[in-house]
Amino acid sequence: MRVDVYVKDVLARCEALKRAGMWLPEPVIRPRAWIENFEDADKKVAAQLLERFVFYNQRLTDSLLVASFNSIADGLNKGPSAPPREQLLRALLNAIFTPISGETPNPTDSGYFLCRRTRQILNVDEAQIKATSEALAAAAGGQPIVFVDDFIGSGDQFLSTWQDSSSGTSFEEIHRQIGFCAIYVSLVGTDTGIARIASKAPSVAVCVAHKVDNRGTLWGIQGSNSLLYQQIETILKKYATRLTPLDGYMRQDNYLVYGYKNRGLFFAFEHSVPDATLPIFWCRGTNNWEPLIERK
Repeated sequence: MRVDVYVKDVLARCEALKRAGMWLPEPVIRPRAWIENFEDADKKVAAQLLERFVFYNQRLTDSLLVASFNSIADGLNKGPSAPPREQLLRALLNAIFTPISGETPNPTDSGYFLCRRTRQILNVDEAQIKATSEALAAAAGGQPIVFVDDFIGSGDQFLSTWQDSSSGTSFEEIHRQIGFCAIYVSLVGTDTGIARIASKAPSVAVCVAHKVDNRGTLWGIQGSNSLLYQQIETILKKYATRLTPLDGYMRQDNYLVYGYKNRGLFFAFEHSVPDATLPIFWCRGTNNWEPLIERK
């Protein structure tokens, strides 16, 4: 297929997703402007990246949230030392729900948004939703804690919340002392991030609606189509020089090429874009660079 015909076909499919309400309209998601960032010789590979991009609108996000909570009762193993199904279900009766904070806590962190949606969609009593300091006090009193977030990438954010002792103690220390029931509910998680939490916090029950393995990343392309991977890697490195992230940490360790911790992901939520998603999709840039979807 000719390059121009293929690019036109991919853009037409993007427009169909918009008409169906699956993707948000301009200017939130702007595939045509994004494709125009690339030189003509690079547009075919850019279109091959674009057709792999996955967007979860609010309706899909809410469905993932419901599925994540329902998975608490599915009886599957949730961690090396996680409580069994019956104990998890009992824990929900008087659990405290708390957001996962970013490594630099901010009221706009996704965990706060998901806690609000938990109240609105799952009818969790507002009195059960607490900030971290209040959740620590509840854990010290033996109450079950449900941590809520949208995405497990490297596992860093959960472990930062779990191990943070800046208030004088941590969930990890309290659990070591009295063993409260800890549940971590997330919409999507990478298998590597989930495995890391299992290693560092084996007693936490990790519940996700969708697990992303290597096949759902750039590295899956490397294994299944080495030629396409080489072409994609070439343009990722070429155009990374034009990207200007707001967060300084994204300028280290090839993060501007492959995403945070080199995860190489392809997706975004309506409410946020993970920094582990390829920055070529979401990052601001020089020379009139247009992100596909901007990460605020």
